[in-house]
Amino acid sequence: MSNFGWRLFLFVMLPLCGAEQSPAAELKALLEPVPGVNVRKPSVAPEKSASMLEGGESQAPQVGMVLSDVALARAIQQDLPKRFPVRGELGIQLVKPWTPMRMPGADFFAECIQLSGGALNSNMSLMVRGVSAGRIVGEWPIQVRVEMWQEVWVAPQRLERGQVLTPGMLVAQRIDLLREPGQVVAVDADVVGLELAQVVQQGRPISRRDLVERSLVRRGQFVDAVANEGGLNIRMRALALEAGAAGAVIRIRNLDSNKEFVGQVINETQVQVRF
Repeated sequence: MSNFGWRLFLFVMLPLCGAEQSPAAELKALLEPVPGVNVRKPSVAPEKSASMLEGGESQAPQVGMVLSDVALARAIQQDLPKRFPVRGELGIQLVKPWTPMRMPGADFFAECIQLSGGALNSNMSLMVRGVSAGRIVGEWPIQVRVEMWQEVWVAPQRLERGQVLTPGMLVAQRIDLLREPGQVVAVDADVVGLELAQVVQQGRPISRRDLVERSLVRRGQFVDAVANEGGLNIRMRALALEAGAAGAVIRIRNLDSNKEFVGQVINETQVQVRF
């Protein structure tokens, strides 16, 4: 029999045996803890914080982005094409150190409101307006280094004047256009069949001024000068005094009379003369 059972038995039997004990004392003895028995208190759930009661799980407060030098340069890089025509891939670097700033929102964009010069240059002074969370957060004078990279045609060896470009004659190379004077030719331009108007040194990019349409007639070449007059077709031998592509007007000299005329190049051997 358990301890609690023995106590209940005694509680019942003691009055029968004549033992005198008050009802209150008997009830107190009955309710006293039984030795060796652990009594657990019911667990009580801790109170939740106000933030958990309102929103479920507690969350850290939202904070704005940190505007680093890299983030500011990227924002300027995205804005400059709105101000200038850009060929190729644009790169921006800040010249002076920049102290990171915390923005009021998670977004940021820049507006270049004052620009030095009317075109992109390798070194530029800008007045930059910063906008975050829908409001202006500052205007800063910024000095930047600008790069504009593009793949262009380059001469792998010295090319002579008068050479006609063929496939494989040139190689593609990525260069900074802002450090290369002249309008260089991008690799997406078809230059095969064009003629070099001047010598291009090894390693130099091909520029627009280096190229002309292929000359069908060269200077010093003998051609047939054809003229139509009064229903008559006149043909005479002549000497080309200038080179010319198809459709070009050049000077020629009649070999018989030694007179000079102008004519339009038709093909490699014929020039149309109009009196």
